[in-house]
Amino acid sequence: MVFLGIGGLIAWVALRPMPGQSLASLGNQHIEKIESSHKPYNSKPPTSGPHVGNIATWGVHTNQIPDEQQVHNLEDGGVIIHYDPNRVVAETIVALEAIVIRYPDKVILEPYAGMDAPIVLTAWTKIDKIDGYDEARIRGFIQAYRGIDQHVPGNG
Repeated sequence: MVFLGIGGLIAWVALRPMPGQSLASLGNQHIEKIESSHKPYNSKPPTSGPHVGNIATWGVHTNQIPDEQQVHNLEDGGVIIHYDPNRVVAETIVALEAIVIRYPDKVILEPYAGMDAPIVLTAWTKIDKIDGYDEARIRGFIQAYRGIDQHVPGNG
């Protein structure tokens, strides 16, 4: 009976729908600097592809992080909550900050203008576009993808 219960749990975990939309991986290529020429990303904000060798600090940011840097955070198992500062009110930003400060690492909040939705969640090859604040949806995305390292052996 115990084995049947464990087997059912494993099947449920393997078959449950994961949050967000999956995108094709653009690989883990390292580039020398943010200004280096590279092929374009397949989403805005990006979810994979060319990136610099350093990461942005985890936590709340008040300025947009360069795409080429935030992709490395995603590769390291990070989740980024992006909000369009022209479409999100101050109360929502405070609520988003309250979510982010619950996690000591692997989560970032940043402003990012010009997105398709007011709030966008990204992880490696995953994106979720949200029209308004939804704490359960945001926390579910973080719980699903935070901490999943995406480094390719031999590629730093």
